[in-house]
Amino acid sequence: MQFRQMKWNLVIYFYLFLSFFELNGIQVNAQQVNTNRPRIGLALSGGGAKGMAHIGVLKILEKHNIPIDYITGTSMGSIVGGLYAIGYSADEIELIAKDINWTEVFEGKISRKVISVEEKNEADKYLLEFPFKNGKIVLPKGVISGQKLEMLLAKLTWSVHGQNDFSKLAIPFKCIATNIETGDAYVLDRGYLPDALRASMSIPSVFAPIEIDNKLLVDGGLVRNLPASDVKKMGADIIIGVNVGSPLYKKDELNSMVSIMDQASSFRNAILTEDEKKLCNILISPDITGYSAASFDAIDSLISKGEKAALELEKEIIQLSNKLKSYGETNVSIKSPSSLHSIFINNIQIEGIKNVSIKLINSKLNIKDSSWVDLKSIEKGVDRIFGTKFFDKVNYRIIQKENQNILVIRVYEKPFSRIKIGANYNNYLNASLLLNGTFRNILGEGSKLILSGKLSVAPEAIIDYSIFTKLKPSIGFRTRFEYFNLLENIYLHKDSVNLQLNRHDFRMKMALVSSLSNSVYIAIGPEVDYRSFNIVEFDQQQYSINLSYFKLFSELFIDTYDRTIYPNSGLSLNFRANYIIDELIQSDFSYDENFWKIDIAFKSYHPIGEKFNLNYELYGASISTSNISPVDKYYLGGDLMYKSYIFPMTGFRFMEYATNNLAIGGLNIRFEPWKNKFILIQANGAFINNDIEQLFNANDFIFGAAIGIGTSTIIGPIEAKISKNNQNDRITGWVQIGYHF
Repeated sequence: MQFRQMKWNLVIYFYLFLSFFELNGIQVNAQQVNTNRPRIGLALSGGGAKGMAHIGVLKILEKHNIPIDYITGTSMGSIVGGLYAIGYSADEIELIAKDINWTEVFEGKISRKVISVEEKNEADKYLLEFPFKNGKIVLPKGVISGQKLEMLLAKLTWSVHGQNDFSKLAIPFKCIATNIETGDAYVLDRGYLPDALRASMSIPSVFAPIEIDNKLLVDGGLVRNLPASDVKKMGADIIIGVNVGSPLYKKDELNSMVSIMDQASSFRNAILTEDEKKLCNILISPDITGYSAASFDAIDSLISKGEKAALELEKEIIQLSNKLKSYGETNVSIKSPSSLHSIFINNIQIEGIKNVSIKLINSKLNIKDSSWVDLKSIEKGVDRIFGTKFFDKVNYRIIQKENQNILVIRVYEKPFSRIKIGANYNNYLNASLLLNGTFRNILGEGSKLILSGKLSVAPEAIIDYSIFTKLKPSIGFRTRFEYFNLLENIYLHKDSVNLQLNRHDFRMKMALVSSLSNSVYIAIGPEVDYRSFNIVEFDQQQYSINLSYFKLFSELFIDTYDRTIYPNSGLSLNFRANYIIDELIQSDFSYDENFWKIDIAFKSYHPIGEKFNLNYELYGASISTSNISPVDKYYLGGDLMYKSYIFPMTGFRFMEYATNNLAIGGLNIRFEPWKNKFILIQANGAFINNDIEQLFNANDFIFGAAIGIGTSTIIGPIEAKISKNNQNDRITGWVQIGYHF
């Protein structure tokens, strides 16, 4: 037994020994450096996506065995240069660049799947969102927090997380940022490498600035886009510069307000870049005409542009190579960073925590001290913490300290109060404006208070309070007060309106809730409903009905969508069971017995190749009594799943049918001929009957189909469809603009 324990300890110590060297960035280049030969420095400029041309230049330098002794970079040049400095080859950086979804990185959104399930109903409903602090709306420092970018950089550089001195990387490295307070260049040559790279490319107003050494830093391209002078100071005797920055506009190009403003802000940098160019012994300037900083869809072409530009100076590169050979160096060997399969974590530290419960963070991270963990598990844990919406950013770092591997989780707490604004138009409910205030930790640690109001022909007001305990699996308490008003036209199987209901609903419910995972949510509790109906019948007779009842409800909610709008994969399931106890409350209409109302809504999305998506959906609802007021039935018709009692049925008017029981099946095909541009084909059929035993009578089958177009935009989906049913010759139209709420 003791021998086995000793053997296990030796294994752990062995891995810790390996981790020590990996995490401290100790890497060895295979060539023996002749101290007499000239030192070669590489300066890489910023330029956003145009910086991909740097990779092509590196490939040609490697082809001719040009050893790089020092590297400096700005913005995208810092990313490419930093990866090269820690040991990635040009070919490896090319594969990395092609594999990254740059749109997702710069959008900054994490996968919807890692958002806490209790937050998913609030995701993608709002056009604008502002922090609310000290009674004032505070504008964000940048559109993008940088969460995705920082996670990417942490993953790519994990092998040097413990190396704080960039001069001790495989190739000594520096990158340039701008001190936004003073406007001066700030040279980053030590610290946490992902932070340095992130600071160097923090495009002002796009990415939030990053604070390092008590200085607020943004993109270095503002002050020194080609850092040749910096690589010279490092000791370079021969400087190879690669410039992908845009030149000043010509007179005939200054034809818009944007180009004039851009030119006005670029004079200083253009002058400084000319000075930096003069320091380069070999200056490579790829032809990036027609490309922009956002041309990440043209990586292959940009890399080719870099290769072509370097080959145009191949004669000078060969001369340099031959000169270096005279010093006895003929090969450049690069040791790539090892990939992280698993690592033994001795301890976990949380940094930046102020008001949020540390137990909440640990429960979402789900990694224990003294355990083996792989990189994917760390990333998923960080995503889950970020998905709680308590933080602007969450990132990680693995360091070595006193022969122990320490996982450092760094959190940046959001202001706990936020104001949100949403807008939507559809031809059922017309224009709507949603105003929302979300306040966290105001009424208890881990609590969330939502005050929401919708201005519309169907106005709403909501007060929603929830708090989660430290018990597992994430058990909490929720209470909700809701009011909404809706003018309903009830057709009752005829083409003209039989009833017009002006409905006012007041609801109050309390629930014991639990988030079983980021995708599964359950709730159970009591609810009190009060409904007031002003009714106008087809013969213009007017009267009112008030309904009040007490019920017990349970709900199961599952959501694995990869995105809210036009999901590509995942499913949603919402199952509700309500037991109505009418006798507890007196109203104008009284039921003879207690009864059940049960409904379910299921949708599933499946990609078929790159251009097609198949979505099937199932809806069902049933009331266990036939003695029910017409105003308290289920409805179907239209293209909205609205509230909990109106089911979609394309081809029919909004709320065209009222029934006690229904079963709906739908099959939809989405074709994407161009990015975010869709052709929609939909078909659905339904059985409806007030008698559950007669539900699947073929005579009661109704069918509808639609064809339309849609697109996903910054303001949400824009969609238009025309539809037809098997009950009449009427063609129905549907238009929606903006996120639905």
